Amino acid sequence: MAPSKKQKNVVKKRSYTAGRVVRQSPVDPEPNRLVKVWRRVLERRLRTRLRAKVAVEIHDNTHTMLTFQRQRALWRLRLHHMFLAAPDEVLQALASFVRKGDPDASALLDKYIERNRVFIRRLSPAQMRRRIRLEPVGQHHDLLRIYERLNERYFQSRIDAAITFGPAPRVKQPRKSIKMGSYSADSKVIRIHPALDQPVVPRYFVEWIVFHEMLHHVYRARRGEDGRRCIHPPALMAHEKRFHDYSRALAWEKENLDLLLCAGMSPA
Repeated sequence: MAPSKKQKNVVKKRSYTAGRVVRQSPVDPEPNRLVKVWRRVLERRLRTRLRAKVAVEIHDNTHTMLTFQRQRALWRLRLHHMFLAAPDEVLQALASFVRKGDPDASALLDKYIERNRVFIRRLSPAQMRRRIRLEPVGQHHDLLRIYERLNERYFQSRIDAAITFGPAPRVKQPRKSIKMGSYSADSKVIRIHPALDQPVVPRYFVEWIVFHEMLHHVYRARRGEDGRRCIHPPALMAHEKRFHDYSRALAWEKENLDLLLCAGMSPA
């Protein structure tokens, strides 16, 4: 029996080359289409809780799970994909944390992230370091030399970490606080605020800040009975007092904190 005209048309449409099909009707891979659908659902769920327009970007980062900023009437959030199917209580905590920095909401979010760590891509510290530009030698202080001497003196050279001056945004007004150092347990990288790279900042003070961050390699953050992360356990604080210039460094910080807070300010 001869094929109908309708069947011929179907055959004709399917005779296009693969190149023409892709150009004329591109189709996202199925996983990407599903992520877009879930992202739109998540935006709607957050919109009702934030009572404002919401734009969500989903990522697969290995360290920072969520960031947000307000742009007039719009909230922009960058969230790890673990939040796509978050329960209502987690989204309510997220909204409370975004709106007013609620500490109880922050603790709940920490618990949720900890329970879902299985969804975070695992990278070795070496892989993570390759993504970081390490600049340990400043104009006035050599962090690598300081780190190596402290490692040998206090830790028998057992600490395996990298160190660098971190980036600091230029500010037009004096800061109210300053984070002089940080330690990433994932990448094993110590970052020191570039405000410390000044000739007026004594070497022993920089050494104290580096020593403190090296202790974070030894004493990892733990979660207390109340569910909050404790990043400065009593053992760390007691160990810190063994630093040879501990009292002098504390006194210098107390007398010169304003100098560090004003470092890097843009001219008016």
